[in-house]
Amino acid sequence: MVYIFMLKNVNYFLFIVSKENWKIIKSKNIIGTDNQKTFNKIMPNDKILVYINGISKINALYNVEEKFEEYDQLFIDKDYRFRFKINEIEFFDETIDFKELVHKLKFIKNKDKWFTHIGGSKGATQISLRDYTALIKALV
Repeated sequence: MVYIFMLKNVNYFLFIVSKENWKIIKSKNIIGTDNQKTFNKIMPNDKILVYINGISKINALYNVEEKFEEYDQLFIDKDYRFRFKINEIEFFDETIDFKELVHKLKFIKNKDKWFTHIGGSKGATQISLRDYTALIKALV
């Protein structure tokens, strides 16, 4: 059962990852970014939803345990040296197509070109508590 986390000083992020990197994230409980600004924003106890690019689905919710820099190659496509040790809160076996959720999300301004709001060069997007709650309610 997933709980809606409404704690003070908790931020919510949507990470966009490839299918190949998803396998690594799931097995190692580590996720990363190559963007230092994103790295600086994310703190322990923040929540991360993982969106799998190519299949347009959110597959998991994680809690951030710690953050660190690592230069060893772990991920398939990039270095992603700014990393987070994460622990699973929930895996979503039955997920709905992300396109069906777009109309509920405030961070997506252009509903017709929704995909431009989730990718970007950062690979991660900070989302509001409202959007996080809408996504969680749709997934459970």
